[in-house]
Formats: sequence, structure tokens, C-alpha cells
Amino acid sequence: MLLSMDEFRAFEPKKTTYALFGWPLGHTMSPELHAQLFEASGQDADYIGVAVPPEDLPEAFELAKRKLGGINCTIPHKKAVIPLLDEIDTAARDLHSVNTVRFADGKATGFNTDILGFAESLNRDGVSLQGKKVLLLGYGGAASVMAYHCVTQGAYLIITGRNLEKAEALQKQLTDAVPGARISVFSRRHIPRDIHIVLNSTPVGMYPKENAAPLHYLPHKTEYVFDAIYNPPVTSTMKLANPRKTKTRDGLFMLVMQAAHAQTIWTGVTFKPQAYETILRRTYGKMAVKRLHEKHGKKNLVLCGFMGSGKTTIGRKLARLTGLEFIDADIYLEAKEGKKISEIFAEKGEAYFRDRETAYIKELSQRDGIVLALGGGSVLRPENVAAVKETGLLILLDTPFYRIMKNLSYSTNRPLLDKPDKQAETHRLYNARKALYYRVADIAVRSPKLSEVLEKVVKSV
Repeated sequence: MLLSMDEFRAFEPKKTTYALFGWPLGHTMSPELHAQLFEASGQDADYIGVAVPPEDLPEAFELAKRKLGGINCTIPHKKAVIPLLDEIDTAARDLHSVNTVRFADGKATGFNTDILGFAESLNRDGVSLQGKKVLLLGYGGAASVMAYHCVTQGAYLIITGRNLEKAEALQKQLTDAVPGARISVFSRRHIPRDIHIVLNSTPVGMYPKENAAPLHYLPHKTEYVFDAIYNPPVTSTMKLANPRKTKTRDGLFMLVMQAAHAQTIWTGVTFKPQAYETILRRTYGKMAVKRLHEKHGKKNLVLCGFMGSGKTTIGRKLARLTGLEFIDADIYLEAKEGKKISEIFAEKGEAYFRDRETAYIKELSQRDGIVLALGGGSVLRPENVAAVKETGLLILLDTPFYRIMKNLSYSTNRPLLDKPDKQAETHRLYNARKALYYRVADIAVRSPKLSEVLEKVVKSV
């Protein structure tokens, strides 16, 4: 629920309620994240957004003291709320930034959970900052959070950006707050080559301008890249990394964990790791659907690939994650025809089967909000490809051949492979089709592990 200031004045909560104050307050994921966290911890509570103009913040804050259990603050209120507080946490004071306020025992106390979310992201990836050279791109609010954590954990921080005066102002703020902090400011042209960790706090590379990048390349010793952007989930900065030697992380886990820490501050509740892992996966799934609609202008996710590549297994998991309906094109055809595909091949031949397949693919392509797993040979006909791509994003599961052979070893219902040398025939068909799969697909995903394939599919949308 998003309220205007006038609506908030009239608002009377029916249960314990928390709120996000910001201006303007467009689309925000906070209400949805907090709702999932309330559900995970068994709390009967609500979370609302309130569009609070800067001049109305003092009044909104007084109303919140009476009506709410606590608030989150976003732009432009993170600094403006500080004079209204009775107490403030050390990190929030040093950062001059409060994003969480607890109302308890007649007092309003301010905290910054962004820094906790950032720290949790590094811990999740096993990243130690002690003694590391860290390059920070940017100097705004998110940058100050990352920078403060880095210098308090013993890192040597290098700040860069377009405006070096602003970078130097952040440097001074940090050295005042953390005496002895090792911080330098460099232009992007003179970034040291021996950087270990790269942090992007800028919005450069955020949807819809996803191809923009704050750097053209990473220093060659880079071990880890963190990007506060989470839309897209794989950013232009992250794509610069060599996946064999450099770990990467987008900002969504930070967002989930700062919300979880806010609830701990408000109520004392704590969350098991499985709870926020589930929320993280669901949120990636919902974001994939949002990007499917907004970036790609499509309404369906369509999986293609060779038989045995895992389309049905991944499709079912993808449907659960995104909330879309799953349909296996082969199973749908069998249900409509009242016969197994092997029986159709035996009785009426492959040409008849392909004609029926085309008819059903065209029918299914008119559905709205489905994950469609295609048969291995569906894309052999251009009209099938045209039909699914009219409404769907076509994703290739490029499963390694050895994994395909393992998967097919459990199957006896593959009429095209019913030859004396099944492996040789499988290899022949695989080689004949592979280039076509890549040619028709919008996106290709490759990994021998199903868990990695699912994650890559969700993040590739």
C-alpha cells in the first residue's frame, strides 16, 4: 500500500504497522520484501509506503511515533530525519545517514541497516577486507556506506568518480569518522593496477541503460566485484569479470538483508538463513517476470534445447520461482492426441507429428504468463520459432553433451534415437542441431549443474 501525505494523516492502522518514507516514492520493493519477512517469522504486521514531501517530514515523523512501530527512510530523508531523533547508532551518526528508525519506550532511535546488508553480502561470498586494496566507484549515499565498512575492516580504499571534489569530500568525512583510515582519491585514468576488490555504488548500468559501464575493464588482480545495482541482476560491471577467477555479486541480497536487519531492530526477531534464501530466490523470480514484460516486451518464457537437456525439470522449477504456469509442449501434445509420441511416430510418422506439434505450439504461444518447454526438434521449423518468439523470450539450455547422455540413459521413449548405436545417433543429431539452437535463441545458458542453470536462466532475463 502506497499512501500520500494526506492519506497518511487519515490512516489508522488495524495491526502493528511499519512504513517507508520517501519523496518521490515510485515503485519500491520494500513492502513486498517486508511482507515476505513478516510471513517467514510469523509476525502479524503490515508495511506501507508513504510519499512524504521534504517540508512535511517533521509532521509525518510525529504521526509515525503515534501510529507506527518503526519506519525506514529513503531519499531525501536519510539525513533530514537525524535532528528529529532522540538517539542515533554510531555507524548512522558517522555516515550522516539513517534508514531505519525504531519507536520504543518513548524514544526514536536511528540506525543504518544498509551497512549491515552490505557486510552480509561480503560475508556470504567469503570476502575479507583486511589488507585488501578496494576500488570504490562513486561518492554518494551508497558509496559512503560501502566505504565506511571497508575502512573499519582494515581495507585500503581508493575512491574514484567523475567529480573528484565530491570524492575528496567523502574521503574527509571518512577520515574524520575513522582516524587512521587509509583512503586515496584517483581519477579513473590513474586507477592503481593492483586492486583486489571493485565496488560500484553508482547507478551506471542500471535498467534501462544497461550497456553503460563506469569502467571499461577491471584491474587485472581483481578478485571480487560488488555492484549495488540489482536490475539487471548481472550488470555491465559484473560482466567485465572473468568468471573463472573473479566472484561477483549484485545488490539484491544487500537489499533483502537490510530489510531483515530493520525487522530485527524493530522487534528483536531473527531469521534462519533458509528464510532469506527463499525470499532472495522468489525476488529474483519476480524480477525476471518484471524484466520479461518491461525490457523484452514479452509475456512467456520459452525453453529450447536438445532432448535430455533438462527443459522439463528446469521449466517446472522456473515456473514455481516466477509464479508462471508450466507447460511441457510434448506432454500437452500427447494429452491432446491421446497417444504417446512414440506411438504417433510408429503409427503416422514424423511428418504428421511435426504438423501437430506446430499446431499446438501456435496455440500455446497465444497463452499469457507461461513457462513453455519445447520438444528438442521444435525449432527445426521456422514457423514454430516465429510463433513462440512473438510472445515469448526463447532461452536455450546448452547442456554439455556428457550430461545429456546421462539424462537420456534413463529414458526409453525417444523414437528418433531408436537406432542400433544410440550414442552415435544422439551425437549426430546433437551436432546437426546445435548451431540452429544458438541461431534462434534470444539467450543461451550453459552449466552441467541444474541448480546453476536455474539461477543463470532467472538472472539472464
